[in-house]
Amino acid sequence: MALIAPALAKPLLGERSSVNLIFLIAGLSFASWAGRLSVIDMVFDFSGSQLGAFLFFMTAGTLAGIALAPTLSRTFSAKNLLLVLPIFLAAILVTLGVSVTILESGIAAFIILFFNGLIFGCLDITMNVNGAKVERKLGKSIMPSLHGFFSLGSLLGAGIATATLSLEIETIWHFSFVAVVIIGLTLFAQTGFKTWNYNYSAPRDKTQLKASGARSRRGLLLLLGLMVAGLSFAEGAANDWLAVASVDGHGLSHPSGALMFTLFTGAMTVGRFTGGSIVDRIGTKCSLMIMGLIGLVGIVLFILGDNIWMFGAGALLWGLGSSLGFPVGMSIAASRSDHLGPRAVSVISAFGYGAMLSGPPVIGFVADVIGLPQALWLIVTILVISLIITPRAAQTGQSLE
Repeated sequence: MALIAPALAKPLLGERSSVNLIFLIAGLSFASWAGRLSVIDMVFDFSGSQLGAFLFFMTAGTLAGIALAPTLSRTFSAKNLLLVLPIFLAAILVTLGVSVTILESGIAAFIILFFNGLIFGCLDITMNVNGAKVERKLGKSIMPSLHGFFSLGSLLGAGIATATLSLEIETIWHFSFVAVVIIGLTLFAQTGFKTWNYNYSAPRDKTQLKASGARSRRGLLLLLGLMVAGLSFAEGAANDWLAVASVDGHGLSHPSGALMFTLFTGAMTVGRFTGGSIVDRIGTKCSLMIMGLIGLVGIVLFILGDNIWMFGAGALLWGLGSSLGFPVGMSIAASRSDHLGPRAVSVISAFGYGAMLSGPPVIGFVADVIGLPQALWLIVTILVISLIITPRAAQTGQSLE
């Protein structure tokens, strides 16, 4: 592990704390509307396929944001992006609340969710790439804990959603409160930032690419991306469907559905904050396999359960099992010591969020045909495939050096 000079240690700790806050803000924003999804579904009376299309607009926006992020990073400093993007998220959240509570316009909500995804995708790439930069400077793995702060933000957002639903507070006031919190945390986070900027552009010198074995490394990166995509699908499916499936599929109340989502995010938060020590103790491959199997058991338990205790236990195991796939994959990509390291982080992030956000809308279309509880078996199938390729993909970190 690299030692850090005392003169650099303090600024780096400040940078790490600020990145922690940005990850927390992203999780808070995401969970705030996801925790209200069952209410949004009820207000607009969506069918399963319509809800899937609604979520697909978020997905399309996010993928567009992921594609746009490198251009923005070359144009603006990361410090400015990490100030403006969260504030945009806060504004969009309030606008979504207006569309649900006052306008009751499904069309407006579709459009707003697209732009929410666009800003979220830009923020995701920016915060992950700069988180990887801090990780490299510190000389130790911090990516699982960074994503732990995302989960902590999701837990906070889910808890606020549960409380506001229990108190029958309208969506617009719920989202407005969260927006104020996001703006306050964003301004506070700026104190630790420097003007960062990763160069996303791959080198143009083809001989340099050939010398570095870029083609073979890209193949390994693709395998890693597929593993992360499959494991992230299980996380994204819970974000989008756990509360809805609890209410529509298992007949729970809206507050109980939000509670299931809170249990999921709570378990995921614990898994991510303890993930670094788990990986150090038993290795990357074993950690991912064990966690994946735990998640698999949890999803099956949630699908087959017949009472709230089984649903709750399933949600807990589902969350714990889904906790390490994305951040550990990001950490492996960030371990690249060559010039493609920053782009590797961007690529894996695109795989992870692409699956997390584009996969779950498919569940909505499948649910229209076979029912929501049965449609969740798609998650089980994809997770099994991911676990099959995990042993090889988890070893690519050493090959990427």
